[in-house]
Formats: sequence, structure tokens, C-alpha cells
Amino acid sequence: MTASLSDILTTQKNGVVAINGLNRILQTMSDNLIIIAGNSGNTYPSTVSATIAASTTTLVVAGTGKLFSVSIPVHAGSAQVYIYDSATTGGISAANLIYASLPSNAASFTPYQDVKLPYKNGLVLKTDAGMNFCVGYTPNP
Repeated sequence: MTASLSDILTTQKNGVVAINGLNRILQTMSDNLIIIAGNSGNTYPSTVSATIAASTTTLVVAGTGKLFSVSIPVHAGSAQVYIYDSATTGGISAANLIYASLPSNAASFTPYQDVKLPYKNGLVLKTDAGMNFCVGYTPNP
């Protein structure tokens, strides 16, 4: 039994309709991909802070965002670094501390940490004597 010309044309038409439907879906996904990635909070860091000098407290960014990484050079000593969710250096307290490193001479000290911590007010970085570090973060637009 052979297919009629009408059956062949109907099958061809159904194929074209299906391909066009997929194209619309892919175009919608492509158009929304930037919005989806920007709002997901799972993007890669867009900014790496300057290295924060020893014995300083520095406001890196004000506003909301996500802290992704902490990079601390290894040194001999028990100094630590601290990160606060605060919009000002004067506003730091134990209540808004979001990260504290282990002393660099501790057995499980890691010089680079992937942290993925959200912040609401800003990032204030504080160092002990003899210790410096930097962070990777993405501020929300």
C-alpha cells in the first residue's frame, strides 16, 4: 500500500509545524537566558576585590549580592580574616559576621574557599595583623 500525495504533504506540513514550534521555544529561551542567569544568583563572580592589607577594615561594596570565594595567602601565625554583611565599616558586629577564617596555622586551613554566601547590605573585609586577602563577588544590579 502506498501513501497518497495528500498523506505525504500532511506529514511534511506536520514536520514544518513541529520545527517552527521548537524554534519559538528556543528563541524564547535565548531571549530570557540573560534574565534567568542574572536573577539566579548562580553566576560567576563579576568582580574580584583588591587585596585587603593587614590590620585594616575596608568596605568593598555596598548593596546586595553574593560572595563566591575567599582567597587568603598562607603564612605562619594565627591571624584570621573576617567578612561582614554591612554597608559601613563602623557597622560591623558579631551579629552581621558572615565569614571568619581559621587561623592560617590551623590543620584544616584552606587558602582558597568557595563559599557562595549572599549578603544584603554590603561587604566589609577585616584583617588581623600580618594577614591580607581578597574576595570574589557579584553585586546585584
